[in-house]
Amino acid sequence: MSIFDLILIQPIFNILVFIYGIIPGHDFGVALIIFTVIVRLAMWPLVKKQLHQTKVMRQIQPELAKIKQKAKGNKQLESQLMLELYRERGVNPFGQIGLLLVQLPVFISLFSVVRLITENHANITKYTYSFLQGIPGIQDAIHGQLNHYLFGIIDLSQRATQAGSGIYWPLFVLAVVAAGLQYFQSKQLLPKPKEKRRLRDMLKEQASGKQIDQAEMSALMTGKMSFLFPALTFLIGMYLDGALVVYLVVGSTVAIFQQGRALRQDETDLEKISEKTKTKVKNAKAAEVVAEPVAKPKKKASQSSKKKRS
Repeated sequence: MSIFDLILIQPIFNILVFIYGIIPGHDFGVALIIFTVIVRLAMWPLVKKQLHQTKVMRQIQPELAKIKQKAKGNKQLESQLMLELYRERGVNPFGQIGLLLVQLPVFISLFSVVRLITENHANITKYTYSFLQGIPGIQDAIHGQLNHYLFGIIDLSQRATQAGSGIYWPLFVLAVVAAGLQYFQSKQLLPKPKEKRRLRDMLKEQASGKQIDQAEMSALMTGKMSFLFPALTFLIGMYLDGALVVYLVVGSTVAIFQQGRALRQDETDLEKISEKTKTKVKNAKAAEVVAEPVAKPKKKASQSSKKKRS
């Protein structure tokens, strides 16, 4: 085995096989669902942090537009001012790549794991840790009795597009569901525009020299791009093994719930911070009002003492 196999593929292989071996009915699809949920829950801290960064980045778009106007084409000044703004707001411009860097190796490894399990049963003996091979469900899989179905109905070793045999409709439907969930997941993070305007109209206004809101322009362009990822998800899902399509469906479903919860918590936290800031400002103003009358009599007293001495 290569180092990649030992570090990533074999551990993921054994987690999936272990879940398969201990669940009632030994359903490979159910094991994959449980595995996907565990992976998404393990990434929760990173997901929450990324969503917070996304929300803050969305909020500071007007300030970034002002920085570009202030810099007037001076890229060095613009970069300096942007970094200062990021530092003030606690934003890491590269922080959003972290979740992708975690998910991508897992998906690539799972792709290899599914191939190893479904294409050659001998791989189960080769890759399964010795202390797990005594589990009854895993023993059956080692001897060629692997249940590679989802709920005993959908064959996850197949693909939606079958060479020479048309379309495998259950996986075609799952690919459509995966694309729909991906669209909803992307839409969930998009800012809601104050008024519905077309991108074409905004581009015409910009061409005519009229000043437009760069944040609104960015939001509209991002909204147009939100259709790209679901389309790619559908196309990829048509040619992936069924097990990986299930992974995409379950992963997006859990992500939608995670994003909803994280965004609600983020709004609550921001409201608390805002209330604390308002309280501090009020206290500071109250302290100034109290301090002013005390300071004035001292000045008068000092002036009267000077008169007496003279």
